[in-house]
Amino acid sequence: MFIKKSIKIILLLFASIMIYIIFSFILLLFPSQKLCTNETKTIYIYHDTAHTEIMIPVHYFKDEYQKRFPNLLKGQNYGYLAFSYGDKEFMMKVPTWSDVKLGITLKSLFTNTPGLLRVGHYGGINKEDSVKITLSKLCLEKLQKSILNSFSEKNNKFQRYFDHYKHPKVFYFQAKKSYNLFNTCNTWTGDRLRDAGLKVSYHTPFAQQVIYPYQ
Repeated sequence: MFIKKSIKIILLLFASIMIYIIFSFILLLFPSQKLCTNETKTIYIYHDTAHTEIMIPVHYFKDEYQKRFPNLLKGQNYGYLAFSYGDKEFMMKVPTWSDVKLGITLKSLFTNTPGLLRVGHYGGINKEDSVKITLSKLCLEKLQKSILNSFSEKNNKFQRYFDHYKHPKVFYFQAKKSYNLFNTCNTWTGDRLRDAGLKVSYHTPFAQQVIYPYQ
């Protein structure tokens, strides 16, 4: 009896995941409409097989952002700020994809776990792993606002999370929303692009879905 019940649960879980994947790819056929005109600004989306980051040129950030990210922006007038989102435990315990652990992955997807925002400074772009997006000044401002609204604040300051990976140009901050199957690193990127008025699928759990309209 226990074995039959376990098999049913596994099959139900597998079927649910397959329906979720199929539905998310069907949504690729019905992307949000692009609202940006007069496209004079350029950003990039870094991507690999499983993850995406929004990369914005440093010189696009006004003085107000210097206060938010002083260690990353102070004295910088070149390069890019890269923003991405993820599960806290995954980000802290899985430094490379070769270190991925099944238990952490399942926990992050099927439970509500704390989310972190990763912000890093890069000197340049690897165009082989990035897609270029052009947008207007207004859409850029909407994108920046949407990104900043993802950060958890206390006393008007972003709540930095201090990790054991000591890197002078990478910082982690607590996010407002929890990480789960419906709010992943790639859905976060897709949501930010959609908030900015850019064309993107209505649900983007996979990296390929984020960059598809721009390839």
